Amino acid sequence: MFDVIEGLLSMTLDVYRQEEEQDPDTGVMKRQFMYYKTIPCYARGIVAQNVTRNLDKQVYNNRYENQQYLEIRTTERLTNREKVSNIRDASGNAIWFEFNYPNDTPTVFEVVGTTPITDPFGGVVGYNTSLKRSENQQIGF
Repeated sequence: MFDVIEGLLSMTLDVYRQEEEQDPDTGVMKRQFMYYKTIPCYARGIVAQNVTRNLDKQVYNNRYENQQYLEIRTTERLTNREKVSNIRDASGNAIWFEFNYPNDTPTVFEVVGTTPITDPFGGVVGYNTSLKRSENQQIGF
């Protein structure tokens, strides 16, 4: 069923799933993102002329912020408990990456929300997912 849709997904990305464990000494819950799998996708930056919509921007205030938003299309549903990184083109080259951090590492994105894509008969054929650049660019604790 997904063969036609998967043919249009010319990129790949790595999915990291959240795992939690409790420290036996302190009782503190520790959250860690572990590699889950690589899936096909199609990704694009969100560009809009509407001033109410957030665009890619850098904010210099008391704290530096780098805001970047993407929309991806996949055949698998992504949840808010997952992070995405290493979005690559058909040749395996990273498309979004952090300049000089430490060596052009792939950008880490957090899942904001997911919407199903349906066919004319109401069946789900894929998902549109909104992503935002994660403030923490390291996968792990």
